[in-house]
Formats: sequence, structure tokens, C-alpha cells
Amino acid sequence: MVTFYFFDTLDCTIDEARARALQGAEDGSVIVAYKQVKGRGRHGRIWEDLPGNLYMTFITYLNYPLSEALQLSFVTCVAVGEKLRPLLPPGHVLTYKWPNDVLLNGKKVGGLLLEALPLPEKTETAYLISCGLNLISKPLQVRYPTTSFQHENIYLSLEEVLHGITASLEDYIALWKRKGFAPIYDLWMKYAAGLEEKISFDLQGKLRTGIFKGIDGEGALLLRTPQGLKKFTAGEILAEV
Repeated sequence: MVTFYFFDTLDCTIDEARARALQGAEDGSVIVAYKQVKGRGRHGRIWEDLPGNLYMTFITYLNYPLSEALQLSFVTCVAVGEKLRPLLPPGHVLTYKWPNDVLLNGKKVGGLLLEALPLPEKTETAYLISCGLNLISKPLQVRYPTTSFQHENIYLSLEEVLHGITASLEDYIALWKRKGFAPIYDLWMKYAAGLEEKISFDLQGKLRTGIFKGIDGEGALLLRTPQGLKKFTAGEILAEV
């Protein structure tokens, strides 16, 4: 069962979710802010939070090995994509950029962040799934080209997107629990951005290039290089080779 907690302004929805999880928030609690003042993305990067966009964090609890639970990033991408894709007018394309970005017409329109939170004296771990979507405005000071739905002349209601994505997330988490990663893998690969194309890949400041071969059965990136097929569990795909 989903319970929404709405805030006019928060530093960051994931911080509020973390505090509530430690206090025993129910599975399916969703923290929503109409404005964030200290939003962040992967590697602690500051994310420019603009009015009218979606900022939410979903709380769930799992007793899974961490290596399996990290698949939730891909589960979330698929849940977001499968909900939003039918809402797009013809000619628009929604794809996934490894490991946890959503692209609209080749530009970043949303980002996901997964945080594992061990709980004192409990076997379950809290997983905080944050989702930011550029519904109206787009940040400018970022490493990858960005857009917003409105910038692409697609007008979506924040409330419709929030409730739709939350329901989709519940459905795809349930699917993942029942059938494992295989159906999630298939759906993610179907809409993987840059598949079989040459990409540049930043691994802790070291640039690598190769042919993007998708992901393996655990979600690691596969890159075909002159030295053979390489597997990466961290790093970032860049916009240009």
C-alpha cells in the first residue's frame, strides 16, 4: 500500500526518506517535494532542482543480497519507462542510459538514485529509490545534454506522473520478486540507449572507448574494446566519443 507524504520544500527527498525509514516508515512510503534545495545525483553531484519538476523517493524493504538488490536501479528505469512511453506523441523516443538515467529523444530527462540503508537490529535493508523527472524545466550545468518534457512539447501533469510511476514501480518490483531479473533485463535492453554503438566511458577519470554491448545478467555494463569484452560495475557513459 502506498502512502504519500507531500512537502512544499525539502533539502532532498532522499534525506527525508532516510530519516523516516530509520523511524519505521511503512513499505511503500513515498516522499514528494514540490521543491528541493539540495538535490543530488550519483557520486554526490549537485542536481539543479527547478520548480514544476517531479522529485520523489520511494521506500521499500528487502532481505536480498546487496548484489541482487542493486538491480532495483534497472527495475525503476523500466517502471518509469513503461509508464511514460505510452503517453508520448508519435515520433518521441524514451530510452535508458546505463545505469540509471532516462533519456527523451537522446537527452537526459530524468535520473534515478538508489541508496541502501541498513537498519539497526533488523535483517531487512531499507532501499530508498529516488526519481527526478524534468517535466517543465531542465538543468543546464550538467555533463550530459538535458531536456524536459515541456521543452519537447509534451505536457504531463505532475500528479498523473507521480501516481502512475508509483503504481508502475510497485508492479515491477513485484514482477522482479516473482520472476527475477530476466524480464527486467529484457525490457531494459529493448530500450537501451546506444546499444551496439561506439561510446566513451569515464571510469574514475580514466576515459575508455568501445562498443556498448548492453548489460549482463547482474546489470554490469559490457564494453567491447580492442582488448576484448570488458565488464564494468561503476563509471559513466559520456555524451561524445
